[in-house]
Amino acid sequence: MDNAPIVLAPNAFKGTLSPDAAARAMAAGVELACPGRPVFMRPLPDGGDGTLEVLLAALGGERYEFDVTDACGLTRKAPLALLGRGRRRVAVIESAQVLGLALNPLCPFEQRTSRGVGELVRHALDCGAQAIYLGLGGSATCDLGAGFLTALGLVITETPGPAPSPYRIEVDSRRLDPRLARTSLVVLADVASPLLGPMGVRAFAAQKGAERALVDGLDDRLRPLAAALEAHFRVAVAHWPGSGAAGGIGFACALLGAHMTAGAAMVARLTGLRQAIGRAACVVTGEGACDGQTAYGKGPQFVAALARRLGRPTYLVCGRVDGSFAPLARDFARCLTLPPDRAPAQGLRDTVALLLS
Repeated sequence: MDNAPIVLAPNAFKGTLSPDAAARAMAAGVELACPGRPVFMRPLPDGGDGTLEVLLAALGGERYEFDVTDACGLTRKAPLALLGRGRRRVAVIESAQVLGLALNPLCPFEQRTSRGVGELVRHALDCGAQAIYLGLGGSATCDLGAGFLTALGLVITETPGPAPSPYRIEVDSRRLDPRLARTSLVVLADVASPLLGPMGVRAFAAQKGAERALVDGLDDRLRPLAAALEAHFRVAVAHWPGSGAAGGIGFACALLGAHMTAGAAMVARLTGLRQAIGRAACVVTGEGACDGQTAYGKGPQFVAALARRLGRPTYLVCGRVDGSFAPLARDFARCLTLPPDRAPAQGLRDTVALLLS
């Protein structure tokens, strides 16, 4: 299989390269080391950055933009894709395009809202979408999806309560958009984390700018609202894998009856990753940072597991590797980091060329 194709399946190198741009840089590295070697580019976002771009390129369709509310409460334009699937209109929404940390770096952590993603869902419904793929990942928010739900018509009221409870929470769903009941909502989550607990939303809060005191008390702050919402909808979903995605928007979607799935697995299915690996000699994957959280639904770990089942080696290229990643490194034939003295695309190209030399 010396001249068999190489599969290139990177996630985003967050803040620098989208999954598609990373795949193109990898392809340049393959050409540098092995001129004429065929490649299968299958960029693999996991629900976060680049999900809309990759699915639109793979499946075809139209891209639209709408004014929505970002995490800081300001108005910005955000994309919505309608995929080319015949009469069945399928929308794709990427929460990172509205709530991404790079887009919302300045406002206080506790004031950020997920409202804009709910507004995009309403726009998708206005466009006649019968199914909505909602990519969750890379968000700056941690509001348990409360803003998302209120944008869809849910009313959440907090009033002072009797001791020892500081407040009482009331939920009213009479104005919830009725079109949701006849629309398939599919969540593409970038993590398999539950809502609460050590691997819940608080595990990612520090990355989003929360101070230590806020991180330590986050579960206590969110638990009453989570309980009130579960009681109102008569479901128990806070423990579901993916409910902690995007600061709890996954939980909000689960309340609405969404189908929860690992983003990497869904994108892989829609883009034919398994078939490409089956015809290839090896796979190269990567993302901006590899750490202990890579095991919780992130793209590179999914690629390695799939390639292992198909008997193909997987090589990993990361912007940086944290010490907590060490136990996961054995899943890859080789792991390399990008040189710090080069632009990201050039560094990725050169590192893949070195890997294959």
